[in-house]
Amino acid sequence: MGEAMQATRIIRVVLAAGLLAGVGVAQNLHVAAASTGDPDRGALFVSPRGAPTNSGEACATARYKTIQSAVNAAPKWATVIVCKGTYTEDVVVSSPLTLKGRDAKIKGTATTPFLCDQLGPTGPGVAPCLAGVTIRSSHVSIEGFAVTGAIGEGILATGTLKGGSITDVSIKDNWVVGNNVGGIPPSPNSPYPQCAANGQIPGDCGEGIHLMGVAHSVVAGNHVSSNEGGVLLTDEFGPTHGNLIEDNTITGNPFDCGVTAPGHNPFALDASGNPQPLVAGVYSNVIRGNRITDNGLLGEGAGVLFANAGPGTASYNNLVEDNYIAGNELSGVTMHAHTLPAGMFEDLNGNRIIDNVIGRNNVGSPVVPGDPLDGPPAQDFVTTGILVFSGTVPVHVTISDNRIFDDQYGVWLGINGNVTVSRNDNSFHHVAKHFFTFS
Repeated sequence: MGEAMQATRIIRVVLAAGLLAGVGVAQNLHVAAASTGDPDRGALFVSPRGAPTNSGEACATARYKTIQSAVNAAPKWATVIVCKGTYTEDVVVSSPLTLKGRDAKIKGTATTPFLCDQLGPTGPGVAPCLAGVTIRSSHVSIEGFAVTGAIGEGILATGTLKGGSITDVSIKDNWVVGNNVGGIPPSPNSPYPQCAANGQIPGDCGEGIHLMGVAHSVVAGNHVSSNEGGVLLTDEFGPTHGNLIEDNTITGNPFDCGVTAPGHNPFALDASGNPQPLVAGVYSNVIRGNRITDNGLLGEGAGVLFANAGPGTASYNNLVEDNYIAGNELSGVTMHAHTLPAGMFEDLNGNRIIDNVIGRNNVGSPVVPGDPLDGPPAQDFVTTGILVFSGTVPVHVTISDNRIFDDQYGVWLGINGNVTVSRNDNSFHHVAKHFFTFS
């Protein structure tokens, strides 16, 4: 763990500049594209029948047969259009680019020569890029693909140990199904290093879509199902903040949460517990307008989870708004803060749960019957809409204007008075206990 901490300190130097770089260039690009009147003008086309002798002006005359060959050939800010067909490859995008699918399927396979930064149980290093699509540059857009069968994530957007977070990534209108097969079920022998548990990080290793050190980006309009979990936001390589997760259908991911937003980086707080937002943390993200159902039923999975991996980590000031959340193995919205020794800190404060429709959750399974939390006596094995747990760390949250129905507990809070709530205008229907405080 000492090596991981030392490597992560690199972020302190490079991140402040990296978060702001390239904004003016991106704006100029949008203006130039609008002025042509033809969004496909100058695009590179990919087709299963592509050939280098073709003119390259449309799908019927594509010059490229694989997506990666077109991505490698594309200049910065170019558009690559992928025509109808199945492409058996892992794709790595390392410069600003727009990638558009036209009835195109990416079937992941571990053939890419590219290496990606990893933080496995032995600390920082590199390993083969194993996502169906890996985005490791700012200003990248991917839309209109079916992505399936990858050992790692379906779509991964990732910062780097050296460069910190990336920004302005758009992942829209994709069908991301049956990925992260290296982590289903989670295994210490996975070919994907991050699938191995590391301390209190329980093998959060990918899922369908993963933002890992990503800021000011959008994940919208995607269908995410039958992966280990749905959408994952983490901060190994720099802060993950200011992102919008909106209008996605996230359902039937059997081993983990619908949306998971855990703090992993131990440098998100200083020694006194103060946030270090230029270094690390998962904060100020908006999870809005999604349908999040039936996740974690063969393992452990909330509808939406905020949690921390241990001392120095932070997941704070995030917003969960206007979602429909039901049928998940853990509570609809779950927040877990650990029991820490005196003088150690983590931050789960300021998260807001507002204006959601939350049905029957914490439904349990024969594998894990409800939420064991930190063990007895603080356990919740009955249906619950929202759960906020902290063993020793003070946590303040906002829970307002939600409609919660068909649960034994509407909101479960505990323990030892560590959790305080601003609550207003929640409505409860067929709920035995609206607010339950464990003490």
